[in-house]
Amino acid sequence: MVHRPHRLIEIITALTNYRLEPKRMKMVHPYIGRDANMVLIEAVRGGRSMIKVEAPIIVYKEPGVYTDEIYDIYGY
Repeated sequence: MVHRPHRLIEIITALTNYRLEPKRMKMVHPYIGRDANMVLIEAVRGGRSMIKVEAPIIVYKEPGVYTDEIYDIYGY
């Protein structure tokens, strides 16, 4: 799931209400030092309670220039 981080509590509550257990979470920041504008969450049905919070993704080094991690994700 890709969503806005300010809705994180609602997302986790809704997932658990439908017996989906969050397993991995990663924040996405547009630049270093800026607040996250996306959260990526992976959940499984009927899983046990445990979540791994992974290192954040930074999208841009500077305006218009992606970080190396983004290029790896896109396969450039």
